[in-house]
Amino acid sequence: MSEPVRDRWLSIGMSVLLHGSLVALLAVGVWHFRRQAAPAPTVPINATVVDARTLKGAGTAATPAPKPAQPAPQPQPEQALPPPEGPPPPTADELAMREQAAKEEAQHEAQAQQQLLARQQAKEAREAAQRQAEAQAAAKAAAAEQAEQAEQEAEAAAQAKQAAAAKKAAEARKKAAAAKLAAKKAAEQRKLAEEKKLAEEKALAAQRQAEAQRAARVADLQQSLREDERAAAASGALASWQSELESRIQQRWIRPPTAQQGIDCVLNVSLVSGGDVTDVSIGQCNGDAAVRESIKNAVYAASPLPPPPNDIAFPHQLVIEFKPTN
Repeated sequence: MSEPVRDRWLSIGMSVLLHGSLVALLAVGVWHFRRQAAPAPTVPINATVVDARTLKGAGTAATPAPKPAQPAPQPQPEQALPPPEGPPPPTADELAMREQAAKEEAQHEAQAQQQLLARQQAKEAREAAQRQAEAQAAAKAAAAEQAEQAEQEAEAAAQAKQAAAAKKAAEARKKAAAAKLAAKKAAEQRKLAEEKKLAEEKALAAQRQAEAQRAARVADLQQSLREDERAAAASGALASWQSELESRIQQRWIRPPTAQQGIDCVLNVSLVSGGDVTDVSIGQCNGDAAVRESIKNAVYAASPLPPPPNDIAFPHQLVIEFKPTN
């Protein structure tokens, strides 16, 4: 119960915090609106108190004539500045001559740069051609040297291969002869060992067969004795269990008014491993419907049934003859 109460108080706290935030935002908005709507402060007016009699006298006095308008001031002409000191500025012809000289000088300089670049490129081309020729000569010399070295190595490898092949062939012949001799000896030894093993196995098999026959006769005898003992014990135990089941069902049977003396009914009972009854059907029975139904109820009331003797598992189907004594 503590978890829902804590969640409820947490929800209440969050709701109060949300409403408080909304009220605070509303108050700030109202204050800001009133501040903007407040009238701007007015500038104080300077006034002089005048007597009414003075105002009356002023009303009868003649109105003074307006003053004549004064003419607007006229702009004064600018005074000429004295000429600057120094050499006079160049004329247009002089400027054109200077520009032409600058263009010619630039053209000469560009031609000189082009000539210098051409000589440099020619020099670099000659040097590159010389380096290429030297590289080709060196490559040809290296290729010739590599070809000669490869030829020598191939000849040496061929000689070594021939020597190795001859040595390998001699060793193979030697190993083949030794292996043939060893195989012959091993075959003779295996033959002797197999013959010995076969004889031992025959003797051991005969001995085991005799022992097995004796053990089988003893086991059959013991099994027959045990089966006879179990059959005798099981017969009595099963009869006792059957009586116990009938007694348990009869204890829980409620005799209906229509029940007569000498009731004899065959019950088909379905069980599970724990003895619980899952289904009951009435076979041959000399009772009416009420008797049959009361017997079924008694079987269900007796569930779970007592276990069978000697650790025997519950059968899935059980046939019980119900013959009440009362």
